[in-house]
Amino acid sequence: MDAMRAVFAVTVAFGHLWGLLVEDYRPTASLLVRAGYFLAGFAHSAVILFFVLSGYWIARSVTGRIERGWRWDDYLIDRVARLGIVLVPALLLGGLLDWIGYHLLELPTYYGLTGAWVFSQDLSQSLTWRALVGNLLFLQHLIVPPFGSNGPLWSLAFEFWYYLWFPALWLALRYRRPGIALVSLGIAFANPEIALGFLSWLCGAALLGAERRWPDLRLARWTPVAAGLLLLAALLWGRTGDFGVEDPIEAASFALFLFTLLRSDPPRLAALRPLASYGAQASFSLYAIHFPLMALAAGWIVGDTRLAPGGEAGLAVVAILVLAVATAWLFAAQTEARTGMLRNWLRRRAPGGRAGDPPPR
Repeated sequence: MDAMRAVFAVTVAFGHLWGLLVEDYRPTASLLVRAGYFLAGFAHSAVILFFVLSGYWIARSVTGRIERGWRWDDYLIDRVARLGIVLVPALLLGGLLDWIGYHLLELPTYYGLTGAWVFSQDLSQSLTWRALVGNLLFLQHLIVPPFGSNGPLWSLAFEFWYYLWFPALWLALRYRRPGIALVSLGIAFANPEIALGFLSWLCGAALLGAERRWPDLRLARWTPVAAGLLLLAALLWGRTGDFGVEDPIEAASFALFLFTLLRSDPPRLAALRPLASYGAQASFSLYAIHFPLMALAAGWIVGDTRLAPGGEAGLAVVAILVLAVATAWLFAAQTEARTGMLRNWLRRRAPGGRAGDPPPR
């Protein structure tokens, strides 16, 4: 699953970079160029599939904590530490890069002059103190816009509220222990988009439920192939139009694919270890910082006209993508890698606090 996290983060970054650098689609004989346009269209789907992974791991953490004795303070400290140690520096870095591109260099990309659909933010409204504070409170895309150019931060706000909703619902429905956190479900009624995303996220929780419901089930090794084809069909179908239900269908297909993998014991590929290592250590950082970094680099290169599809555009995409991946690795070494330190610091300062408890993933 860690390798998948890396793939999804790179897919999102590639899709956004392609939209920033390369002109909108036009017929071409080049298979590589057509492949670039095709792959760039899966950025949103990659976020939805990541929701499934998140739902699986958070549901696993929540149910384990409840079995040991639930404490909201411990759980919230873990979640805030995990998100905050990346989000806060990502907002500061993104704000600095946006200020350089928007105010100092006045690059056309930041003023919407290149026509890039992936950069639709009005920085006069999003690069503000109000937006910054709202993003720190996980209210982006709900009350305030994502800060600066960093539109992808919408999913972090969604994730934060899902982290509250799942244990609140699980405690209320399974153990008849309703809590104040249930009040936050009002956000779902006010914003159908976050509610629909929660359905996708819950597919990961359903995967955990199926895994525990059939712990001894063993499937033939061909079943992941069949489930993978179903997932591919769902992803391709989702590209054919805006149906309003493609996200949960893709999520359910992916959860089924993961279930077949977990129950068929596929061989572990050594070649995937570097990818899995990156996914575990830096995929969150790549997602959190890639857009402002790429926007500045792309804005510097393209001027007021995006590049025509071809060799020059391809080289620029590869170069900036590699730069973003490497930068995220360095960023993660100073942020994600210190999550445990922040978690323990927060615990020591919480009422009745303590430190050193190894948290679930």
